[in-house]
Amino acid sequence: MPIIEVDNITKTYRAERGVRVLLGRGGISSFLRGKRSGEVTALSDVSFTVEPGESLGIIGANGSGKSTLLKLIAGVTAPTSGGVNVYGRVASLLELGAGFHPMLTGRENVYLNAGILGMRHAQVDAVFDQILDFSGIGDFIDYPVDTYSSGMYVRIGFAVAAYTNPDVFLIDEVLSVGDEEFQRKCRRRIGELREEGKTIVFVSHDLGIVNTLCQRVILLSRGKMITRDTPRKAIDFYLRQVGSEKGIHTMADAETEAIVCDGRVSLFHNHQEVTASSAMHCRVFSLGNWHESHEADWEVIERGPKRCVAHGRYSRVAGIVVWSVALEGDTLEWSIALECEEDSNVERFSAVLLFSPRYEQWVYDEETGVFPGILPEDMEWTHVISPELVCNEAGLIPEEGANLPPVAMSIQGDHPAMSAYWANTDYMTGCRALRVDAHLAEQGEQLSAGRHEIMDVRVQLDRPKEALIEQGQRRTLAIGPLGARFERGRISLTYDGEEITDSLCVYASLLVGNLWNDSQTLRWESFEKDGDRLIFTGASRRFPFRMHWELYPADGALGIEIWLEALEPLDVQEHHTSVVLKYAYNRWERDDEFGEFAEIGPECTDWQHVNANYAPGRFAKATGPGLPTVTLEADPDRLPLRMTFINTDHQKRARVLQALRSPEHGALHFDTGRHLYFAGHIGVDKPV
Repeated sequence: MPIIEVDNITKTYRAERGVRVLLGRGGISSFLRGKRSGEVTALSDVSFTVEPGESLGIIGANGSGKSTLLKLIAGVTAPTSGGVNVYGRVASLLELGAGFHPMLTGRENVYLNAGILGMRHAQVDAVFDQILDFSGIGDFIDYPVDTYSSGMYVRIGFAVAAYTNPDVFLIDEVLSVGDEEFQRKCRRRIGELREEGKTIVFVSHDLGIVNTLCQRVILLSRGKMITRDTPRKAIDFYLRQVGSEKGIHTMADAETEAIVCDGRVSLFHNHQEVTASSAMHCRVFSLGNWHESHEADWEVIERGPKRCVAHGRYSRVAGIVVWSVALEGDTLEWSIALECEEDSNVERFSAVLLFSPRYEQWVYDEETGVFPGILPEDMEWTHVISPELVCNEAGLIPEEGANLPPVAMSIQGDHPAMSAYWANTDYMTGCRALRVDAHLAEQGEQLSAGRHEIMDVRVQLDRPKEALIEQGQRRTLAIGPLGARFERGRISLTYDGEEITDSLCVYASLLVGNLWNDSQTLRWESFEKDGDRLIFTGASRRFPFRMHWELYPADGALGIEIWLEALEPLDVQEHHTSVVLKYAYNRWERDDEFGEFAEIGPECTDWQHVNANYAPGRFAKATGPGLPTVTLEADPDRLPLRMTFINTDHQKRARVLQALRSPEHGALHFDTGRHLYFAGHIGVDKPV
């Protein structure tokens, strides 16, 4: 049977104006008219039980209702609604001097307070020496208590409560008044009472004591109760809310909770913290220094049960960071913008997402791997995978038994120079980090006044582990023994699991203003699947165009259509689609010509065409000893292309099959709109 029963209690106070202070505007007139400004709810619908011998901690910010709850349990005040039942003798230490008569001596007050607790005079005699010894006030025991210091009040009050053999011991924050030595004695005595099977309810801001002494912790937030299954989890949840009240907002949906707190976003799932202690935050680089989001002055300007908008103002940056945060089920949407009040020297912006070290596998766009351990000698962050241009998708898979959900993330942004990477932090921080960097302006340039949308981050919890792993596989087509995998603007080819393309793989490039624009350097911003077709879209960082790649099975081969979308009229000097193969390929063939690839020696410092005929053709084929035959075939009815062969330089040392389009005179002109860039397929046949 529980020793304490708190049943759906609510406590409200009337907030009167003009009764205590009759001076000033609205004072005496309000009093005479009997006006009141309303009610304050200290506690709202709080219910819990405490078992005999249990130690319960109550934590929360100032004004959250902790002391009110303790007074209700002690019977000092009554609830507005609901009920409290306590079975057994209660000793409480709620306020300095509570229950003490100021004109009586310390000795007399000991007997008075013990008598109130139901102890007879002889019973007090038996423990008086222990009370006096524990209090340490010596001869002051026979002085009136109105001569006592606050520390002496605490000493004698705690000693009486601790040695009158209570069944329930209620302790408020008053222990913080005593000196360090006395606090150690109090903690030791509380531990002894716990070992004796006494029930303890303990209110404190000292989270270390709460974590050490309490078996269970209740967190109060604005009068409402939040529970966690361990003290550590309750304390961690509370710590994420410690800050200026105007900069804090808590939201929850389903099994997921999010806390926006003074420049950090913390995520919890099933009461377990998913993020690490520094949570998710951002940084602004200006005039040679990084400015962290927690250094800004934050205010939540819009609040809702599942969303908020927060503004963070930096003291040394002429701008405001704007966060829009929304929680829907297990998915968090975090949009980040920067409002510059004037032209600003802001060059870079970073979002840093920190997660528990109990995540052991990373997912990065199309790749997966295992995090290395974080060692004591790791004094700096360590890249787990090098930065790549625009990692749209990333994920985390927890270690077995971690009770953490898998995490899937996607990042979208409109800035051309954006990169993201997974890292281990240093040993002291000890967590997994996904950092996303956006370059907003070149060094020496200024970011214009106005609002700049930086990035949108989506964090989805509890996505199946298998789905995360498949995330890196869904951009792959398996066509018999031929495997084709799209990787940020290029296609790697395998045959029976063996790679046949070289590092550049299959890619496209167009020459504009004497500058080559390779498909690998485009910002690949979207992916979709339409039936058996994989469709990828990439945008140029320099010129007004996009490329749309469509890959599909085509009679045992890889079908490819590439479309050029001109966002405004565009002149192109020439463009090509190339298949870069391993150096072991040594023979080539096209419609009306064939030959052997020459050796590529150290003297080869540039790429060289090896065939003589550049007339439009239909196919380009390469063979090699023990290698599958590779054929790049174009559709001449849809687009005339010149099929040619190239040796790379000695550094790359690879063979190239190329479908080239060049103008007869001048440049290829593309009006605004969508134009066919390449249509054909790549066939791979077994070795001959």
